Amino acid sequence: MDSLLRNKKWLKPLFVAAILVPLTIFILQTDFNRVWQELYKIGFRFFYLLLCTGIAYFLATFSWWICLGGERKKISLMQLFVVRQVGETVGLYNPSSVVGGDLLKDELLRPYAIARTQSASSIVVSRITIVLSQLLLFTFAAAWLVLYSANAMPLYLEQFIGLLVITLLVLKCAFFYLLHKTLKIDTDDAERSFSRRIYRQIRKLVYQSQHFYQQQPKAFWVSYFFSLLHWVVGSLEFFFILLFLGYDIQIMHGVLLDMGVIIVKSLGAFVPGQIGVEELGNKLVLGVIGIEATSIWLAVSILRRSRQLFWLLIGVICYGFAKKTTALTIV
Repeated sequence: MDSLLRNKKWLKPLFVAAILVPLTIFILQTDFNRVWQELYKIGFRFFYLLLCTGIAYFLATFSWWICLGGERKKISLMQLFVVRQVGETVGLYNPSSVVGGDLLKDELLRPYAIARTQSASSIVVSRITIVLSQLLLFTFAAAWLVLYSANAMPLYLEQFIGLLVITLLVLKCAFFYLLHKTLKIDTDDAERSFSRRIYRQIRKLVYQSQHFYQQQPKAFWVSYFFSLLHWVVGSLEFFFILLFLGYDIQIMHGVLLDMGVIIVKSLGAFVPGQIGVEELGNKLVLGVIGIEATSIWLAVSILRRSRQLFWLLIGVICYGFAKKTTALTIV
């Protein structure tokens, strides 16, 4: 990674293209006339959507900040928020997804003189707590849906969701079991196949998570708690949108919808600009709770895209203010 970043001749144009191309696709595919129409309908209430997502992003930042351990005194929460916002913006709209975004976060932390091992470890562990808390929340929301719609849901769908809940619980238990075990990093370089390198990287990520969990269990659980809280607050966006559109729903509906869309987006992470992926996710999850009207699906998709445009702009502004190494200085 270091040698690649030092080769600035090809890195800068590649870096700019990797960010601007997906963002341009996303913006060009946005129907701004429909955006203004929907924003006009809900008026100032759009601020509630920005507020709940903004608070969610701050909670996720705090979760990451905890993972920095003693190194967090070198960077303020606001500075880390800027770094995270830039990384998440790149990760959301770039085909490399969270991998590219997290690599960028690591590079943006360099000017703060944070130890490289701690920087990389904090990014990995915070990502792990984000994913684990998401799985927990999705499992809980899916189980709630089965109980809440016991008499209205087809039997095959109940069985599928039940199987999904059990599978997710097993995966979570297996991962927490791994966190308690001791795993050595494989230092054998004899095998250099692509699959072997991927396997070694996964082992390395698990090892970093294990080391942090075993050395700083309190910090891990605090990070986990704020990651979970970040998902709950962020899911209020769905709740408020449907409330503004006249639907009497519960907060758990919002949680289920948000978790479902995020899983669909993860499966379509390779799509530049995520064009059509989130819209498809919105349609699928709305159908699960019985909302089939095309007009509602379009309104939800447009309002969520409007929120994305706002935070995309914030991400671009944050990049302008972020401290950068020479390799990331575009001009």
